[in-house]
Amino acid sequence: MKKKILKTVAVIISIVLIVGVCVIANAFVGNPISKHIATNTAEKHLEEKYSDRDFEIEKVIYNLKDGNYHAFIKSPSSIDSHFTVLIDMWGNLKIDNYEDSVLTGWNTANRLGNVYREKVDEILDSQSFPYAVDIGFGDIEFIPTEYANDSSVADYAIIIEDLKLDGEYDINELGSKAGKLTIYIDDETVSYEHLAEVILEVKKIFDDAKVKFYALDFVLEYPKDENGTIKEGRVEVRDFLYADIYEEDMIERVKASDKAANEYYAEQDAEKHLDEQK
Repeated sequence: MKKKILKTVAVIISIVLIVGVCVIANAFVGNPISKHIATNTAEKHLEEKYSDRDFEIEKVIYNLKDGNYHAFIKSPSSIDSHFTVLIDMWGNLKIDNYEDSVLTGWNTANRLGNVYREKVDEILDSQSFPYAVDIGFGDIEFIPTEYANDSSVADYAIIIEDLKLDGEYDINELGSKAGKLTIYIDDETVSYEHLAEVILEVKKIFDDAKVKFYALDFVLEYPKDENGTIKEGRVEVRDFLYADIYEEDMIERVKASDKAANEYYAEQDAEKHLDEQK
């Protein structure tokens, strides 16, 4: 009798452990049944809403952060037509971001921006680049129409809605209209004169590589010490235009831009301080 009771207890403990493991696993990676249901929901959704399109399900994965299954949809005939459908563990459709991703032009903007960034990365990551880049990347400035008149965004940015789905664009032409470089360089010499010199050299490097840009944010600062601390003192320019990069009076333009940058940061700090006091 005692052995029978112990055996029963052992079975119950085993079942509890198995169930516990399944619950934990389900919370982290989902489960095959829910994934199958989510896949069926995604397939049905495509048939009902996009029967005239050649959309197909690329993959369905469980997302730990939101607890939903994400069905990644793409079109083999349209490079910019890809989006995600969110489905809960019971197979209920929650979100279809086709409109936000495809129709708004965001996918097209991201594609073009990625190509431009790769071109910039190739230059900045090259062993022949003569400066120690701490942070460096390039973006094409895109904004939705609703922010076109916002003073906080670049007035040279391209309106996303003006982009053509799957459109072929000259990346250098886009770069010359709305390309922006962001570069932080470590150097033992931090001065207006040296920053002017460096910017002129960087412009030449990009010109030689035939990669265009419209403006740049450029920071010249001291290298970090062994503790990761940066010595105080740096000079920088913000939204410094390509058209303003030439030798005559270059140092004076750098000084003016650095002063404007410091005033901007002071304004931001003041606004933040007021917000914290409210």
